[in-house]
Amino acid sequence: MDGAGRIAFFELEDWEEARLRKVFGGEEDGGALYFREPLAEKNIALAAGCWCVCVFIYSKVGRAELSKLAGLKLVATRSTGYDHIDLAACGEAGVRVCNVPYYGENTVAEHTFALLLSLSRKIHVSYERTRRADFSIEGLRGFDLRGRTIGVVGTGHIGQHAIRMARGFEMEVIAHDAFPQAGLEERLGFRYVTLDELCARSDIVTLHVPYNKETHHMINAGRLAMMRKGAILLNTARGGSWTPTP
Repeated sequence: MDGAGRIAFFELEDWEEARLRKVFGGEEDGGALYFREPLAEKNIALAAGCWCVCVFIYSKVGRAELSKLAGLKLVATRSTGYDHIDLAACGEAGVRVCNVPYYGENTVAEHTFALLLSLSRKIHVSYERTRRADFSIEGLRGFDLRGRTIGVVGTGHIGQHAIRMARGFEMEVIAHDAFPQAGLEERLGFRYVTLDELCARSDIVTLHVPYNKETHHMINAGRLAMMRKGAILLNTARGGSWTPTP
């Protein structure tokens, strides 16, 4: 397969391919190449000769893959995280890497509160009972978010949206960030604290940080032991990359 001068897209869903074909054309007319599976050493020949590969989080781009992609100039990942790409190896090979700096920040924050409300109002339990034609209300009393303390770990784009939503529920907001932003506390109405204090004081802890060496296992046995009995931990942050079982 001759991919010279082409872009090879991996890990595509049908809707993505349909949109991309409108811009880049198809293989039959010399356009881009489109694949459902992740890029890996075993299928690297699919991208032979391409100047760019565009991947998602399950593709692996390391030394083994790069050694077989002569002519590759760019690796573009359709994600914010890039731990599935060996940046050092790309640099040595003269291959540029780009990611999506941020996307879906409001969407993820809304999903976080959807999860929280499902727990605080026991919506999931009510739904399961109703499916069984059980309309009893015992044990379904929830709790108000108003007045509760929420600890937001990470005050980037997603974390800031989560803080705004929490303030809308009249919650007390505390937050932790490795790089606190000057003026953000006053603008959004919260207070920066240490991670240990956040874990100890919060009724709800929500994680909005990237995955890296510093955040790996940041919520561990020690910090879980600091948390209040009955506290809620929400994790909508992306974990490390992994290869799904075929």
